Amino acid sequence: MDAERTFLSWIRTAVGLLIAALLLVALDVPIDEGWRLGAAGLLLLLAIAGAAQGLYSWRTHARAAGEGEARPDVRIGSWIAWGVVAAVLLVLVGWVMT
Repeated sequence: MDAERTFLSWIRTAVGLLIAALLLVALDVPIDEGWRLGAAGLLLLLAIAGAAQGLYSWRTHARAAGEGEARPDVRIGSWIAWGVVAAVLLVLVGWVMT
């Protein structure tokens, strides 16, 4: 049960990041195109990483629960958080430069 909730949390995060990337591209945000596309590309990569982490953590947690082992430690969450901060900084820098 925990493995499924963890998987769904990662997928929810990945979908949110994907929507943010699509909105940056689709909406007419008054930012230079290079900065906007750079932030959208970074968010897209983070969404892919989040979905991959969801699949990986689901498989490893389910395997660990079935064999009675300790669950593996997941450390990609902080990388995704820092990536979102970097994407926001790209948007802010693009906004100031415009």
